[in-house]
Amino acid sequence: MQYSLKQVEKTYKVWGQFPFLYKLACLITLIGRENKLRRLTVKALKLQTGDTVLDLACGTGLNHEFLENAVGPSGKIIAFDYSIEMLTAAKLRAVKHNWNNIIFMQGDAAKLSLSEKVDGILSTLGISAIPQHKEALKHAVNVLKNGKRISILDAQLPTGFWKIFNPLIAHVYKNWASWDYTKNIRDDLKQLVNDVEIKKYNGGTIFIATGTKV
Repeated sequence: MQYSLKQVEKTYKVWGQFPFLYKLACLITLIGRENKLRRLTVKALKLQTGDTVLDLACGTGLNHEFLENAVGPSGKIIAFDYSIEMLTAAKLRAVKHNWNNIIFMQGDAAKLSLSEKVDGILSTLGISAIPQHKEALKHAVNVLKNGKRISILDAQLPTGFWKIFNPLIAHVYKNWASWDYTKNIRDDLKQLVNDVEIKKYNGGTIFIATGTKV
């Protein structure tokens, strides 16, 4: 299953135009535990006040409250996304909360290039929708400082009894989020960083994968 960049752009253009619906979709996907899971994903980065962090596939900026708490006003958040509409929604969120330390960047994650190294990389429900996700991960890790961490929150199909719903789930999220459930994000991450740790939530349908660049 492989989506083109144009297909993904079309999907997230709609979400960016209706950010309140995107928020609702995230609540449903994360079974009402969205804030807790986002907070845990940020916590895994072990950020310090004043750090610079990359929010890869930042969407409408739903991570930024937690990142702001981690790096403080002296830190910096680089919000990167392909969808102009999602970035616009994220900018409006930043203005509303007076977050003045966020740099917004539009581009293809598979061609990511920054002028500086970062102290952490975060991605929530984004890697699974990036068409060339392996290249995106590779380029992201390239801009990560040695000894620093990457933390990814994403989803996988249910196992056990609940797998009887997999065809329906796959169909819905294919159209809903350009989700490619065939990607093995965890193993792909292990090829790029060390000490990869996987923690599963919500019956194993959600995972947080973290690792350290050496």
